[in-house]
This record gives sequence, C-alpha cells and structure tokens, in this order.
Amino acid sequence: MMNGLLMRALDPDEEGEDAAPGGRRPVLPARWRHMLELLEYAFQPVVQMRTGRCHGVEALLRGFDRMSLLGIPYQNPHEFLDGAFAEGVLPAVEAALHDKAVEAYRALEGWRGGKLFLNIDARLVGQPGSDALLAGLHRDGLGINLEISERSDLTADGVEQAIERYRAAGLGVALDDFGVGYAGLRLLYEAKPDYVKIDRFFIAGIDRDMRKRAIAHSLVGYAHTLGILIIAEGIETEKEFYTCRDLGCDFAQGYLICKPRLDFTELPGRFSVVEDLNHRDRRQKTEAHRLSEVIERLPPLPVDSRKTELLDYFRDDDSPPVAPVVDGHRRPLGLIRERDLKRFVYSRFGSELLRNRGIGDTLKHLVYKGPVCDISTPLDRVIEAFSAEEAADGIIIIEGGEYAGFLSSAALVRLVHERNLAMAADQNPLTRLPGNAAIVRHIEQALQDRSCSHLLVYLDFDNFKPFNDHFGFRQGDRAILMFAERLKAWAAVGKGFAGHIGGDDFFLGVSDGDEAEVLGRVAELLALFRSDAESLYDPKMREEGGFLAKDRYGNTRRFPLLSVSGVAVSIAPGAHGLTPDVINAAIAGCKCDAKTSPTKLCVVRPGE
Repeated sequence: MMNGLLMRALDPDEEGEDAAPGGRRPVLPARWRHMLELLEYAFQPVVQMRTGRCHGVEALLRGFDRMSLLGIPYQNPHEFLDGAFAEGVLPAVEAALHDKAVEAYRALEGWRGGKLFLNIDARLVGQPGSDALLAGLHRDGLGINLEISERSDLTADGVEQAIERYRAAGLGVALDDFGVGYAGLRLLYEAKPDYVKIDRFFIAGIDRDMRKRAIAHSLVGYAHTLGILIIAEGIETEKEFYTCRDLGCDFAQGYLICKPRLDFTELPGRFSVVEDLNHRDRRQKTEAHRLSEVIERLPPLPVDSRKTELLDYFRDDDSPPVAPVVDGHRRPLGLIRERDLKRFVYSRFGSELLRNRGIGDTLKHLVYKGPVCDISTPLDRVIEAFSAEEAADGIIIIEGGEYAGFLSSAALVRLVHERNLAMAADQNPLTRLPGNAAIVRHIEQALQDRSCSHLLVYLDFDNFKPFNDHFGFRQGDRAILMFAERLKAWAAVGKGFAGHIGGDDFFLGVSDGDEAEVLGRVAELLALFRSDAESLYDPKMREEGGFLAKDRYGNTRRFPLLSVSGVAVSIAPGAHGLTPDVINAAIAGCKCDAKTSPTKLCVVRPGE
C-alpha cells in the first residue's frame, strides 16, 4: 500500500486521492524529486547498555554536501524539511524519505532482528492527511519506531490521539531530543511513548555536572514508572557511558559506540566496545545478582496471542495472578491481571466475548502498562518505581531491553527487609551512617576502579576528649550528631559516600569529581561546623574563643572551640600500586599537618 501511495505522491502524471476526505494527494514538483535522489541514509546503532547487543538503528539523512555543490541552499535536514513545509509538500517529502530509509534498511542482512528508528517532523503529527502516509509503515515485521522531534510545538490538539493511533497500528513512538524542545513532562505523561531519548545537552559532561545527573536521574525514574525505556543519545566518552548506565538508562547511542555509517551491509549483533566497558568496570553488582534470584520467570504471552489463551494461562489454582505481555522482539508491553478478566469469566456471555474474533482477537486492549526496571537497577530505584500507585501488582524486570521476569510485591518486600537488616548491622548506632565494613568496601572499590580519580577524606574532631570530659557525653553526642548531619547533607548533594568510623572519626569518599571543587566544598563543610559548634558553648566561652579543662595528663589548660580537621588522599586515574594499608599510613602521617593547617585540611598524593 505504501509504495503505491508514494508513487502517486511523487509522479505528477498520476493522480490520487488526498489522505484527507475529498482532497487530492499533493504532487511533488520535479525539483523536489531531484533533491530526494541526491539524499541517502546512514545508520547509527542504538545499543543495550548492559550487554552491548544492538537493539536497532536510527536512520540519519546524508547527502547535503552534494546539494551544496549544486547550489541548493539546504545544508542540513532541518533546513530541508523547513523548505518542504514552506512549499506545502512536507507530507509527501516525509513519506518519500521514509520509503528511502526502509529500502536501505531492508538491504541489511539480519534486519528482522532489530528495530528501525525513523524521524518524523513534529509538524505532521496529528495533522489531517498524515496518518494514512505513516500507517503504511507497519508492514512485514519491520519494527519501526517513529522519533518525534521537539523542534516544533507538540502541544497542539490531537497530538496525543495521533501518537496513540501510531502505536495502535503497531508503530513504536520515541520522543527525540527530550528536554530541550517544546515537549515536556505533560506530553510524556499523556502520550506514554515507548522510548524517550535524552538530548545530548544533558549527556555532555554529565559525569562532571551534578545538576545534569539530578535531572537525568529524575527523568529515568519517572519514565520507568510509566513503563518507558530510556535512550541516552550522543555518548562520546567512557565516563558519560558509565554515568548514564548507572543512572538506569536502558540504551546508548553516540560516537563512543559507533558513528553514523553509510557502509553497513548487515545489522550488527553486538558491539565489543560496550562489552569491554562493562567488563572493565569492576564495581560490585550484588543487588543485580540478588534481584535475578528473586524474580519470577513467568512465561510471557505474545501480544498477538488469541484472547482464549488467557483462559489456559490462568486455568490452574497455582497460576500466577498476572501474565506478562511482550511484542515480537520480547520487549514488554505490560501485564494482564487475572482479576481484570472476572468481568468476562463471571458474566453470562463473558467466555463468548473472549472467543469472538469480530471484536478483536489479540491481547492488546487488555494490557495494563505498569512500571519497568532493568535487572541492574539499584534497589532504591526499584523501590521508587514500586511506590507508584500503579505498581501494586509488581514490576516487570528487563535485561538488555528484553523481558526477563516479574518482581512481585512480596519478593520486593523481602529484598527491602534483607537490605535493611544488612544496613542495620553495619550502621553506627548514634549517627546511622555506614560503619567500618562499608567504609573498607568503598576504599577497596575506589582502588580497583582506575578509570577515574578518587578523593578519600579522613575527618576527626580536634580536642574532642577534653570537650567530652568537661561538658559530658550528652553534649559530646550532640556535637557528633551535628557534624554527622552536615556530612550527610554534603554527601547527598555532592554524590559522595559518608561513613562513621567510630567516636569522633568520620570518612568521606568522592569519585570522579573535580578535585579543586571537591576540596573547596570540604573546606566549606569544616568551616560551617566550626560555626555550628559555637552553639554548644555559653556566651562567655564563645567570646573568649575557648574553655578551661584538664588535658590527658591532668593539667588544666585552655582549649579552643571545637573544630574538625581532615586528611584528603587524592588518587589519580590510571595504574597505581596503592593498597588500603598505604592509604592508612598516608592518613596517619598527615594528621598533625591537618590540625595545624589554617584550613584544617591537608591533601596527600601517595605514590607521587
């Protein structure tokens, strides 16, 4: 059907009906047909972040250099489509471009195993006459996903309904360049696309930018709660890859993995660069291992299964309460809940309605779209998704973008209970900060991870014993809690790890941060505590800047107001021979220097 429509759209000698009732299909002038012949498509892979498996390719328009040589004023796809829009031929041009991309995609070997991401101008979405051109793309199992650009306004009436029609016709929908255009969270909520592509603006330098990480973290969590998968586009560095992966992004696209290429002859299976990145990352993934142990490997139902298969699925007394539903690529579409079938099973003609093919014989309209999480998602993020009202039944777990199993509410409660017990066993009872075992693990992991820099900071109070002896342990505990709260807040904002070694000794770890910036913030933390600690003394002591107390030898002398000093061990990326014992020795050797420093901070670089 689509080829016939395109022939009528592009051939001035043939006339056809317009997609809008009673109209005529627009005809492309010869100049536009000539320009289309100059263009071709390159493909850039979209890759699963955990496995390196190729999920599909995006078709990217190329050939504008040839146009420039011929004096044609369009230098990029945006200008080209703007010109088509200005001349009123955008629907026909877009359809011709799609047909050209599909033809190039079909020429690849193994194309049936992946997905094709096609860009569509947002000005066409929801407009009269566009649906007929686009609906023809759902054919022969192509697995096409329409990438809707945010360059134009997507808030017009009918956009949400148009997106729903595309999805109902079997086309996937991706919101492209999310976060920098017109579309926002409202469209994400109302349209519920299959994919969201985080714009390169937020990916560039995300490993160094706390604000970008916070925005991406929130977007990933919100999208997964709605069952939407995340593609991080424009990844160019290893640090950007690791950061996006650890934030929970499902797929990656960018120059680090593969540049757009015109010479693909087959759809790639896997990309070794991603496999190598994951292999080199030695950070422990114990939560992912535990999650794989507790999920239920419920057999999924293909979405094109007949409705009567549900009766067999839920027939036995020990049948699960839900049935996962997947598409032809094993990507989860949602759940069908047994309780939702009661209106059929217990009604007079319910069974007949399920068997009636005249009202639709697939599972599509019975699917309930709940939250989805990758098997490597940190447990805290899984709990966030479960906290959504729609997640009462549980969460679909994916691995590499494909259905892996189902995490029931009972299994999640068990995981949370196990984690809470483990945390309680290794927490300082006073401050509730992680204790020595967690601190040792952090140091060992930092020494193993040589892909980035690390800053390990030992912190302890100055003259805490005379303070505690003079004012009592309750006032000493108040001072410790006061500093612990400051340290917790610092770690939460600065993406750091805070621990309590015991007594008045604390630990702070920061990985992959700008050293000067982190040290500046640590110095600010110490200064703030000095100011806070003044509230522990009476006005006279504050005015005098100290108090009289006995030292460890029984002699009475003046001690200054409480402060905290720190030794920061800086570890550069790359090979080194450092061990935990070397780190401890470096800290012990610099404690005195830190306490006598005006900033109360000493930086040491062992091995240099």
